[in-house]
Order: sequence, then structure tokens, then C-alpha cells
Amino acid sequence: MSNGAAEKTTIAGYEAAAELFGVLSTPIRLRIIGALCGGEKNVSQLLQEIEVSQPNMSQQLNLLYRAGVLDKRREGAQMYYRIADETVVRVCKAVCAQVSTDDGTEGREARAN
Repeated sequence: MSNGAAEKTTIAGYEAAAELFGVLSTPIRLRIIGALCGGEKNVSQLLQEIEVSQPNMSQQLNLLYRAGVLDKRREGAQMYYRIADETVVRVCKAVCAQVSTDDGTEGREARAN
């Protein structure tokens, strides 16, 4: 028995998916993507929404930018970030919906019980 979708996915496709999942593997990066789903924000706005240190935020934003997940632009002294690839948003929403439940418990824990 064969799976048509799996047969169509190339090794390069699997490698690209693994790389994307690696980039998305920390909660802070997922929170940044979630914060930017509504549109472009500057670093100060992101820091107000996501309570982390400024150096940590900058490091995470830079990693997401280098991975092609985010785009950025400078306006005066402010750096603005936005989602560069909407595919990432769809992946994040699909995965997060599968692991979260309405009562706040993790989906995997809820399914295990």
C-alpha cells in the first residue's frame, strides 16, 4: 500500500520541512509569529506583547529573518517586522490547534488520559 502524498515529497522537501520545524521549535518564536499575524510591528510593540529581554527578542527576530520567515524594514530608528511567508502562519496555526485544547491543557496530555 503506497501513500501518494509521501511519494510526491522529495528528500529536499523533507529537509526544508525539518529546517522550518527547527526554526519554529521554540515557544518565543511561535509567539512572535502569532503577534505578527495581525500585521507589521516594531520591536517595542513586540516587547510589550511578549515579555522577554530586548537582546533575546532581537536574537529571535534575527533568526526568523535569516530563515526567511520574517521581513523587516527600517523607519528612522525603529525596525519593523512582518511575516514574509504566509505558509509559516498556516503551519503554526495548524500545529498549535492540534496541541492545544479549550481548557488550557496540552492536547497530547489530554489525549493520553
